[in-house]
Amino acid sequence: MLPSRTCTDVADGIGRVGRATVRTVTRTSAEGPLFEVVEPSGDAALPVVAHMPHAGTRIPADVRRAMLLDDAALERQRLLLTDWHTDRLFDWLPAAGASALMNRLSRLVVDPERFADDAQEPMASRGQGVVYTRTTDLAPMRADDPAERARLVATFFDPYHAALTDLVERVLGRFGRCLIVDGHSFGTLPLPSEVDQALDRPDICLGTDPTHTPTPLAAAMEASFRDHGFRVKRDSPFAGALVPLRHHLTDLRVASVMIEVRRGLYCDESTGEPLPVFDELRERLRAATFAALPEWVVRPVHPGR
Repeated sequence: MLPSRTCTDVADGIGRVGRATVRTVTRTSAEGPLFEVVEPSGDAALPVVAHMPHAGTRIPADVRRAMLLDDAALERQRLLLTDWHTDRLFDWLPAAGASALMNRLSRLVVDPERFADDAQEPMASRGQGVVYTRTTDLAPMRADDPAERARLVATFFDPYHAALTDLVERVLGRFGRCLIVDGHSFGTLPLPSEVDQALDRPDICLGTDPTHTPTPLAAAMEASFRDHGFRVKRDSPFAGALVPLRHHLTDLRVASVMIEVRRGLYCDESTGEPLPVFDELRERLRAATFAALPEWVVRPVHPGR
């Protein structure tokens, strides 16, 4: 948990979604929100955690001061690296009864989709581990400062992952199983810092984990997205699916799949602004996903029945 002098929990919304009561809790600092946790209750709740780690754009002032970029260069990095509007693009998941965790900080603060240990993180060799020291053009972004890195991990990364782990634990406690849907977007053209430089990028990239993504689920999702008119690749240009370290490789009750949407399908990549087709694209995404989900997800057995 963050120190009480910089962090509070605020219950800022209770409303009705379908038959589920939805509670939104926002973890905040003095400057603004850090992340939001959405939890449904009631018979409409699903054994799903929706995770949108790269939708946030905020950079706290003290973090900004440590960056080597001028304002224009920083804004360009934020434009290129934000998964624009993925909190809205996947909002049908919490609306249907999924729990959700949405990052409100830019991944330029810390990247919650990375391993905290650089020895385990492939992107650390490109200066884009949990704390980025290089830009998308591999130019310097931050000094390589171990003390500042440790502070950022302790202040932002650790509380975020504690919230994710806690959310997964609560879903497991209620349903006995949990599916994490990891929602992302990616650029139409590869960035110089990315490993996969192939120009033939799909509309949808499905990321899988060899232990935590059931083969029938991956196959069903791939087929369903194709049936809904999307070009699909599995684990290309990005691979993997997030699982909390507490459960990774040890708890097969936790399943995970990453859904990456090519950004040019729904927003102007030069500005980040949504296109007029945004709502139509979101509905196709919703329909394709729900058509592929297994029975235990869409019709869970609720306690007391």
